[in-house]
Amino acid sequence: MLGRLGAAVVAAVMIAMVPTDAVAQSKIGYIDADAITTTYKRFQDAQKEAQRFEEELTKEFNKSQNELARLKENFDRQSLLMSEQRKKEEQQNIERKQQELQKFLEDVSGQGGKLQRKTQELLQPIILRVNEAIATVAKDKGYDFVLNTAAIAFANEDFDLTQDVLEQLEKEDEEALKSQGGNR
Repeated sequence: MLGRLGAAVVAAVMIAMVPTDAVAQSKIGYIDADAITTTYKRFQDAQKEAQRFEEELTKEFNKSQNELARLKENFDRQSLLMSEQRKKEEQQNIERKQQELQKFLEDVSGQGGKLQRKTQELLQPIILRVNEAIATVAKDKGYDFVLNTAAIAFANEDFDLTQDVLEQLEKEDEEALKSQGGNR
Protein backbone atom coordinates (compact mmCIF):
# COMPACT_ATOMS: atom_id res chain seq x y z
CA MET A 1 0.00 0.00 0.00
CA LEU A 2 2.82 2.40 0.87
CA GLY A 3 4.48 1.70 -2.49
CA ARG A 4 1.29 2.63 -4.31
CA LEU A 5 0.89 5.79 -2.26
CA GLY A 6 4.55 6.68 -2.81
CA ALA A 7 4.16 6.21 -6.56
CA ALA A 8 1.08 8.44 -6.53
CA VAL A 9 2.99 11.13 -4.63
CA VAL A 10 5.90 10.94 -7.10
CA ALA A 11 3.49 11.22 -10.04
CA ALA A 12 1.75 14.19 -8.42
CA VAL A 13 5.07 15.93 -7.78
CA MET A 14 6.18 15.32 -11.36
CA ILE A 15 2.95 16.75 -12.72
CA ALA A 16 3.20 19.70 -10.31
CA MET A 17 6.66 20.50 -11.68
CA VAL A 18 5.32 20.89 -15.22
CA PRO A 19 4.18 24.43 -16.04
CA THR A 20 0.45 24.92 -15.39
CA ASP A 21 -0.37 25.71 -19.02
CA ALA A 22 1.30 22.50 -20.17
CA VAL A 23 -0.66 20.39 -17.65
CA ALA A 24 -3.93 22.06 -18.61
CA GLN A 25 -3.29 21.21 -22.26
CA SER A 26 -1.97 17.70 -21.59
CA LYS A 27 -4.10 14.64 -22.04
CA ILE A 28 -3.38 11.95 -19.46
CA GLY A 29 -4.50 8.34 -19.67
CA TYR A 30 -3.72 5.25 -17.68
CA ILE A 31 -3.32 1.51 -18.04
CA ASP A 32 -3.63 -1.36 -15.60
CA ALA A 33 -0.34 -3.23 -16.09
CA ASP A 34 -1.53 -6.11 -13.90
CA ALA A 35 -4.58 -6.59 -16.12
CA ILE A 36 -2.37 -6.59 -19.21
CA THR A 37 0.01 -9.19 -17.77
CA THR A 38 -2.85 -11.45 -16.68
CA THR A 39 -4.77 -11.08 -19.96
CA TYR A 40 -2.15 -10.92 -22.71
CA LYS A 41 -1.61 -14.48 -23.98
CA ARG A 42 2.05 -14.04 -24.95
CA PHE A 43 2.85 -12.81 -21.47
CA GLN A 44 1.01 -15.75 -19.91
CA ASP A 45 2.81 -18.22 -22.22
CA ALA A 46 6.19 -16.75 -21.27
CA GLN A 47 5.35 -16.96 -17.57
CA LYS A 48 4.30 -20.60 -17.99
CA GLU A 49 7.57 -21.38 -19.78
CA ALA A 50 9.54 -19.67 -17.00
CA GLN A 51 7.58 -21.69 -14.45
CA ARG A 52 8.36 -24.95 -16.32
CA PHE A 53 12.05 -24.00 -16.33
CA GLU A 54 11.90 -23.34 -12.58
CA GLU A 55 10.22 -26.73 -12.02
CA GLU A 56 13.00 -28.47 -14.00
CA LEU A 57 15.64 -26.76 -11.89
CA THR A 58 13.76 -27.68 -8.72
CA LYS A 59 13.63 -31.34 -9.78
CA GLU A 60 17.36 -31.29 -10.47
CA PHE A 61 18.02 -29.70 -7.06
CA ASN A 62 15.77 -32.20 -5.27
CA LYS A 63 17.50 -35.11 -7.02
CA SER A 64 20.90 -33.84 -5.86
CA GLN A 65 19.59 -33.18 -2.37
CA ASN A 66 18.18 -36.71 -2.15
CA GLU A 67 21.49 -38.13 -3.34
CA LEU A 68 23.31 -36.18 -0.63
CA ALA A 69 20.86 -37.41 2.01
CA ARG A 70 21.42 -40.99 0.81
CA LEU A 71 25.20 -40.56 1.05
CA LYS A 72 24.90 -39.21 4.61
CA GLU A 73 22.54 -42.00 5.62
CA ASN A 74 24.85 -44.66 4.20
CA PHE A 75 27.81 -43.07 5.95
CA ASP A 76 25.97 -42.97 9.28
CA ARG A 77 24.99 -46.64 8.97
CA GLN A 78 28.35 -47.93 7.83
CA SER A 79 30.84 -45.61 9.52
CA LEU A 80 31.42 -47.96 12.45
CA LEU A 81 32.62 -50.62 10.03
CA MET A 82 34.86 -48.29 8.00
CA SER A 83 38.56 -47.74 8.35
CA GLU A 84 39.67 -44.24 9.26
CA GLN A 85 40.92 -43.71 5.71
CA ARG A 86 37.57 -44.81 4.25
CA LYS A 87 35.67 -42.56 6.70
CA LYS A 88 37.80 -39.61 5.67
CA GLU A 89 37.17 -40.32 1.96
CA GLU A 90 33.42 -40.63 2.47
CA GLN A 91 33.28 -37.43 4.54
CA GLN A 92 35.19 -35.60 1.81
CA ASN A 93 32.77 -36.99 -0.77
CA ILE A 94 29.81 -35.75 1.29
CA GLU A 95 31.41 -32.32 1.73
CA ARG A 96 32.08 -32.11 -2.01
CA LYS A 97 28.45 -32.98 -2.77
CA GLN A 98 27.29 -30.33 -0.27
CA GLN A 99 29.48 -27.73 -1.97
CA GLU A 100 28.18 -28.76 -5.41
CA LEU A 101 24.62 -28.44 -4.16
CA GLN A 102 25.32 -25.00 -2.68
CA LYS A 103 26.98 -23.86 -5.91
CA PHE A 104 24.03 -25.14 -7.94
CA LEU A 105 21.65 -23.21 -5.70
CA GLU A 106 23.70 -20.01 -6.08
CA ASP A 107 23.97 -20.47 -9.87
CA VAL A 108 20.22 -20.92 -10.17
CA SER A 109 18.69 -18.51 -7.70
CA GLY A 110 21.39 -15.97 -6.98
CA GLN A 111 21.52 -12.47 -8.45
CA GLY A 112 21.87 -12.93 -12.20
CA GLY A 113 21.27 -16.67 -11.81
CA LYS A 114 19.89 -19.04 -14.42
CA LEU A 115 16.29 -18.53 -13.31
CA GLN A 116 16.48 -14.74 -13.39
CA ARG A 117 18.25 -14.75 -16.78
CA LYS A 118 15.72 -17.15 -18.31
CA THR A 119 12.76 -15.14 -17.00
CA GLN A 120 14.25 -11.92 -18.35
CA GLU A 121 15.02 -13.57 -21.69
CA LEU A 122 11.39 -14.67 -21.99
CA LEU A 123 9.67 -11.53 -20.72
CA GLN A 124 11.87 -8.68 -22.01
CA PRO A 125 10.70 -8.87 -25.65
CA ILE A 126 7.07 -8.98 -24.50
CA ILE A 127 7.53 -6.01 -22.18
CA LEU A 128 9.02 -4.08 -25.10
CA ARG A 129 6.00 -5.01 -27.24
CA VAL A 130 3.61 -3.86 -24.53
CA ASN A 131 5.47 -0.55 -24.18
CA GLU A 132 5.36 -0.06 -27.95
CA ALA A 133 1.62 -0.80 -27.97
CA ILE A 134 1.09 1.73 -25.17
CA ALA A 135 3.02 4.34 -27.16
CA THR A 136 1.02 3.56 -30.31
CA VAL A 137 -2.33 3.84 -28.52
CA ALA A 138 -1.25 7.04 -26.74
CA LYS A 139 -0.14 8.60 -30.01
CA ASP A 140 -3.24 7.49 -31.94
CA LYS A 141 -5.58 8.81 -29.25
CA GLY A 142 -3.62 12.00 -28.56
CA TYR A 143 -2.44 11.25 -25.03
CA ASP A 144 0.62 13.06 -23.70
CA PHE A 145 1.07 10.86 -20.62
CA VAL A 146 0.06 7.28 -19.83
CA LEU A 147 0.43 6.23 -16.21
CA ASN A 148 0.07 2.86 -14.54
CA THR A 149 -2.80 2.42 -12.07
CA ALA A 150 -0.19 1.68 -9.38
CA ALA A 151 0.67 5.40 -9.46
CA ILE A 152 -2.94 6.61 -9.36
CA ALA A 153 -5.22 6.97 -6.35
CA PHE A 154 -8.30 7.73 -8.49
CA ALA A 155 -9.02 8.08 -12.19
CA ASN A 156 -12.05 8.44 -14.40
CA GLU A 157 -12.62 5.20 -16.34
CA ASP A 158 -12.95 7.24 -19.55
CA PHE A 159 -9.15 7.60 -19.53
CA ASP A 160 -8.44 3.87 -19.07
CA LEU A 161 -6.46 2.69 -22.10
CA THR A 162 -5.94 -0.89 -20.90
CA GLN A 163 -8.41 -2.49 -23.32
CA ASP A 164 -7.12 -0.36 -26.20
CA VAL A 165 -3.57 -1.56 -25.49
CA LEU A 166 -4.72 -5.20 -25.35
CA GLU A 167 -6.53 -4.74 -28.67
CA GLN A 168 -3.41 -3.15 -30.19
CA LEU A 169 -1.32 -6.11 -29.03
CA GLU A 170 -3.87 -8.54 -30.48
CA LYS A 171 -3.86 -6.62 -33.77
CA GLU A 172 -0.05 -6.69 -33.94
CA ASP A 173 -0.02 -10.42 -33.16
CA GLU A 174 -2.54 -11.10 -35.93
CA GLU A 175 -0.51 -9.02 -38.40
CA ALA A 176 2.67 -10.86 -37.44
CA LEU A 177 0.91 -14.19 -37.87
CA LYS A 178 -0.41 -13.19 -41.32
CA SER A 179 3.03 -12.00 -42.42
CA GLN A 180 4.42 -15.40 -41.42
CA GLY A 181 1.68 -17.11 -43.42
CA GLY A 182 0.27 -18.87 -40.37
CA ASN A 183 -3.24 -19.33 -39.06
CA ARG A 184 -4.52 -18.92 -35.55
